[in-house]
Amino acid sequence: MIAALLLALAAPVGEATPLALELRVEPEEVTLGEHVSVRIAVEHDARDVYSLEAVDPAPLAVPPGTPPPQSRREELGSGKARTVFEVTLADYATLEPRVPDLKLAVSGPDGPRQLSVRGRPLKFRSVVAEEAQGSPERAHHGPKPPVPVIVRSFLWAWLLAALAVAGALIAMRKRLLERWRKRKPAALPEILFDDAALQRLAALRADAPWARSQGRSAIFALSEIVRAYLGSRLQFNALDLTSEEFVAELRRRRLIGLDLAGLIEQLRWEDLVKFAKLEPTPEECLRGIDLAESVIRHTRPLRSLPVKAA
Repeated sequence: MIAALLLALAAPVGEATPLALELRVEPEEVTLGEHVSVRIAVEHDARDVYSLEAVDPAPLAVPPGTPPPQSRREELGSGKARTVFEVTLADYATLEPRVPDLKLAVSGPDGPRQLSVRGRPLKFRSVVAEEAQGSPERAHHGPKPPVPVIVRSFLWAWLLAALAVAGALIAMRKRLLERWRKRKPAALPEILFDDAALQRLAALRADAPWARSQGRSAIFALSEIVRAYLGSRLQFNALDLTSEEFVAELRRRRLIGLDLAGLIEQLRWEDLVKFAKLEPTPEECLRGIDLAESVIRHTRPLRSLPVKAA
């Protein structure tokens, strides 16, 4: 029995007879290295199963990176089926490309068989001959290798242009700052609050509004000057306080050199001028300015004088 089985396996495999066979190749005219699509469609008994055996690598081979041969089966009904095989090949080594002979393995009720599909030659198109760059024999060297292409880069040009623009902007800003400094008026020397008060009193004395029957306005100005000075000297808002509040602040702060009694008497007289509309005489206005100047000179802060070089 074993011997019979071995004889059966060693016997030649019979050739299958399909219902229809179609071989389609695209394109029919190829260049060296161009891919070729091979499609085999077999109509057969639905009980048989067709499969593609390994493809002979010569003269056409499966290109690297392409999917392996694909197959699909379609049931046609009435006991028929169609199996379609799709293979991608490429010519890398010959000037006479030819689709290789393919073999399909068949299994079914009639046992194992095979179906031989004969290949066919393809037309070869030489790119070298078309370009008139030499004899066609040179085409068998394959596709031309990639040639490095030098692409001009304008990066440095853009960087230099950007630096030039930045330099121009910096120079323009510098010139504008210099012009602004030249046009800017020189800073006036700072006038201290006590000196400012004395200057205002001197201006009031020189203006002499009492000579124009404006003695009350002179007293209003005098009161404001004294209050502003003492407020700056003792750091409180003296202008917005009533006379009683103003005196209370002076009592609490105790400014050295201030004749508080004489100042209180002056404030009472000024209130009569401001609120009782008492018209002061020129002598009273001048006496009030003298008292204000005395208050400032006796209470102004002591400041170090600049040392003269020996």
